[in-house]
Amino acid sequence: AYAGRCMVLDAARRRDAGEDVATESSCCKLFCSEAVGRIADRAVQVHGGAGYVADYGIERFYRDVRIFRIYEGTSQVQQVIIARNLLKAVN
Repeated sequence: AYAGRCMVLDAARRRDAGEDVATESSCCKLFCSEAVGRIADRAVQVHGGAGYVADYGIERFYRDVRIFRIYEGTSQVQQVIIARNLLKAVN
């Protein structure tokens, strides 16, 4: 969570300085959405079968977090954007 926050703050600082942050923003989106997905998955694992029961808040958290990997470009789309921008930078 701390690493994601640092990535976002650095990208925001660069954007405020007028830099192009297309690659950085895709990296932030990919890293943070995947990290929160892993966190939610582990939280459900800790709760066991109760993690899937609607009576527990973790079930809703798990459902809500899933959309982060899809909204504003799936993780795979973000990987393509990052790769394309890195290849442009090399050439």
